[in-house]
Amino acid sequence: MIRSCMATALASAIVINLAGCDRRPDPAPQASANAPDSAETTPPAWIVAPSDLPSEDSAPDVASKPAATDAAAADPAPNPAYAAALNARRDPGKVLAAWGTAVEARDWASVRAFWGDHGKGSGLDTKAFTARWGKLVQPRVTIDPGQSEGAAGSIYYTAPVTIIDGARRLTGEVVLRRVNDVPGATAEQLRWHIDSTTLTP
Repeated sequence: MIRSCMATALASAIVINLAGCDRRPDPAPQASANAPDSAETTPPAWIVAPSDLPSEDSAPDVASKPAATDAAAADPAPNPAYAAALNARRDPGKVLAAWGTAVEARDWASVRAFWGDHGKGSGLDTKAFTARWGKLVQPRVTIDPGQSEGAAGSIYYTAPVTIIDGARRLTGEVVLRRVNDVPGATAEQLRWHIDSTTLTP
């Protein structure tokens, strides 16, 4: 009786196990056709889409922009013919005569260079200086003998000057100055240069 029961139970267990082997796992749920596939449509944060990149149309056109100009561009160089007078330390009369020659030649870059600090002492930049003195069309310059005097470590030379330009007649004085060979003076301070003038073109 016992053997019969055990045989029956064993047979039932075998049947159950065999039935379980025939079962297949439930198929995975199908993705909806309308559901977004995040693995394909959402790129990583570090990927830049082509539409986010600057196009050639939006990129700055460097070639079309004018080149930057140097506001501190060097002034036009004076005529080399005046080099000796522009650096003279001895004879102010010759310096003033060379200045008069430059005025008659309407060489305004050279005329301005006779002022101190390479022309900046005139108080005018190159353009403004040319605009003022360029009013002289055909100037003729007469320079009378001047007088020298010393003051506070400098020497001054003042001479009367007349400029005739057609029907116009300009009279005034031109004052040259240089440092009186004090120690430490620069070449610019030691040269004779125009300090001031009462001439108004």
